[in-house]
Amino acid sequence: MTVLPARAAAGPADIPDLQAAVDTLKSTDVHNAICRFLGVPIPQGGSRAAQTIPAKANPCDGQPSFTVGQTPLAVFSVAPDFADGKAQAVLASALQLSYVAAPVDVGNGRTATVLLGATQGGGWHLAAVRDSNSDANYASKGTAVSPVFSEPQLNAWYQLNIDQVTPLNDAAKAGLGGKQSVSLTDYQKLVESRYADKQPGSDYATKGYSSGYAPAARPSDSPPATMTVLGASGAAVALVGGALVLRRRKRARP
Repeated sequence: MTVLPARAAAGPADIPDLQAAVDTLKSTDVHNAICRFLGVPIPQGGSRAAQTIPAKANPCDGQPSFTVGQTPLAVFSVAPDFADGKAQAVLASALQLSYVAAPVDVGNGRTATVLLGATQGGGWHLAAVRDSNSDANYASKGTAVSPVFSEPQLNAWYQLNIDQVTPLNDAAKAGLGGKQSVSLTDYQKLVESRYADKQPGSDYATKGYSSGYAPAARPSDSPPATMTVLGASGAAVALVGGALVLRRRKRARP
């Protein structure tokens, strides 16, 4: 696995512990997680049945070569206080750093993304590997004055230009009601109507619908005991007790 030079964050704040993020991406754990991901057959259709996949002594045996590049990239999302109307509709309080992403280019043409979550007290840990490199592609379009951010419940990506929110994909256009752009104040009203009652601890969150409105990778005292590898069609692969367990994730309509 090759990790290319780090790139500066695009958004309101720099990535903390940048070198730690780079070191994590170079680690054996991340390398093996990508190999496991590439070796898992992602289910198609609507089945949510669990499938246990035995761990291999060397998960990279028989897997194609791959390169991790353009790392790390800051991925921002809507801050919870902004989403429930407590924060002002300004750049400084609208967004938060959710995780960092690094695209994976596989020799056979497949793409994937490594996601790192911040560890409380400093450093980064592997949060997930998932299909496509859209996270990194969108994040790379952002700048310090015009950050790109996601609304993960809709798989929507936007760019914030001063006080105007512009959609970057079809899901974002739908999220703005088909408009070409809206003011940040109007966007706050939209997300408040969608998520004010879906914060961590709400019924929406505790029942497992898209993990509530919590960021995709929240800080913790230590790396999570269960490493999640996300695949296509809403599938998730979790490393549990040395075995990969394949499940489908519940998703909720906003």
